[in-house]
Amino acid sequence: MKNKKHRYVMYPAWEYRREAEDLNKFSEEGWQLEKGGCFHSVFYRDENARYRYALDYNQSIDDPVRYRDTFAEQGWEFVSDTFNGWHFFRKKYDPALPPAEYEIYTDEQSVRDMAGRWSRLGTTLGAIELAVTVLNAWMAFREPSVTGILITLACLMLGIVILTGARRIRRQDTDRPRKSLRWCFSLVFLLLAAGLVYSFFRVHADSYSEYVYDPAAGPWTWSFDVHLPDFYTLDAEADTDANVDITVTDKDGKVRAVFGGGQDLRAKAAMFLMPGTYDVTVQYAPDTPDGTAGMFRFEVD
Repeated sequence: MKNKKHRYVMYPAWEYRREAEDLNKFSEEGWQLEKGGCFHSVFYRDENARYRYALDYNQSIDDPVRYRDTFAEQGWEFVSDTFNGWHFFRKKYDPALPPAEYEIYTDEQSVRDMAGRWSRLGTTLGAIELAVTVLNAWMAFREPSVTGILITLACLMLGIVILTGARRIRRQDTDRPRKSLRWCFSLVFLLLAAGLVYSFFRVHADSYSEYVYDPAAGPWTWSFDVHLPDFYTLDAEADTDANVDITVTDKDGKVRAVFGGGQDLRAKAAMFLMPGTYDVTVQYAPDTPDGTAGMFRFEVD
């Protein structure tokens, strides 16, 4: 039998009591906490021991030795801490002792102080996340993209979840039956992952070339392929000696965008494109002299 076990799970801060209860169950099964973490915890096998666990949140400890000694005087053994201020303690379990013996704080004010420390941090983080959501929404409105929309939704959900958690821990209703919000974090990560996939596989194509007008050859065409449905922007520039029209069409010949009427052309067009091949066609005016030259640059992103 293995003597060590690794567990990968994330508990929101307002579910610290639920985490302690899970650690208690593991202890009953013979798995004792060696190192607690935000996402990764390590356990060792010891079927002869049984503990009750408790967590404390405190980021501003001036004297760590005195801090731990204070809990040690009450029978709490320090196990480990995390980078963001959570401290794991345990006490040997004696079924003859009352449940209150295994409360890390015995007075209500200390519980409120501990909850208030994280609640203030959570409120600040939630407010920042909502501000980031507004910024992302503004950027997605200016230049729409599926990636931008997914990231905006992820930021919005994360901000709401953090503020909800801050409210729960501030009101100290963490013991009441509540649905866990951990699934929300999974959805946030899925939205972010989907956004990254979209950004990676989005088409980015460009062309910079000279086109010399030849009536016998017909209009000049540049093609690009789209692999994922999304909002795309075509950035077109033309520097010619005659007027030109630039048209974007899909495989069925449907016109998606038109630029034209000028010799010095600078224009952009935002389009929602489905997967397929698209043509950018350059057409000189009918009265253009043979041999008229022009430089064209196209970029799709």
